[in-house]
Amino acid sequence: MNEKLATLIELQNIDIKKDEIINKISNIHNETKLFEESMKKKQEEIENAKSEISKDSVFKKDKDFEIASVEEKIRKHNMELNGVKTNDAYRALLNEIENGKQIKLRIEDELLIVMEKDEKLLKSIKDLQNQYIEIEKEFANKKNVFEIELKKHEEDIAKLEEERKLKIDVLPKNISEKYENVRNNKHGIAVVPIDNNTCGGCHRNLPIHVIDEVQKGKELVICNNCLRILYKKL
Repeated sequence: MNEKLATLIELQNIDIKKDEIINKISNIHNETKLFEESMKKKQEEIENAKSEISKDSVFKKDKDFEIASVEEKIRKHNMELNGVKTNDAYRALLNEIENGKQIKLRIEDELLIVMEKDEKLLKSIKDLQNQYIEIEKEFANKKNVFEIELKKHEEDIAKLEEERKLKIDVLPKNISEKYENVRNNKHGIAVVPIDNNTCGGCHRNLPIHVIDEVQKGKELVICNNCLRILYKKL
């Protein structure tokens, strides 16, 4: 096999390993992000529920004030009953008192609905806080593992970078540039084997003269379709 081609295959194997490690690092960062987003979402849900309870507190105070105002009117009308001199005036006061009682009942119903809602919100807050704690604990445990894994991955990448440089340094510049260009445009795979007379990259049938040139191993041969560098498995 052409020495330059052998070096390119070794270089690609290094790059494949490096890409796999980079993918693992990316997965760790993504998982970390998911934990952080999940915790943030729970915290926002807790804050929203607390904010709703706070608004309801103002609402309940307003309604308590309305009830007190209605009760005061009812009390005054009851006192006025003793002083009226006509049946019409008496009936009018009774109507006012009854209307006041109905208004009070309606306000109390509104308060009851809000109180029941707040009770559910308080339970929801407790559940969300427990969920937040569980996520936080799991993240804390995973974080230690992530840090160890990231450190090892970074060390492995540093070693691969050194190996990669050694391979690049022995290749002519035009060949290394060709490799980099194809690799960047073909999802990281620039050198492919011939498989049953087809290109191992795009799987197109290869002309006999192309296969012959590859077998001779004198020069680098590329696939006319996908432009990947071809080699014959030993």
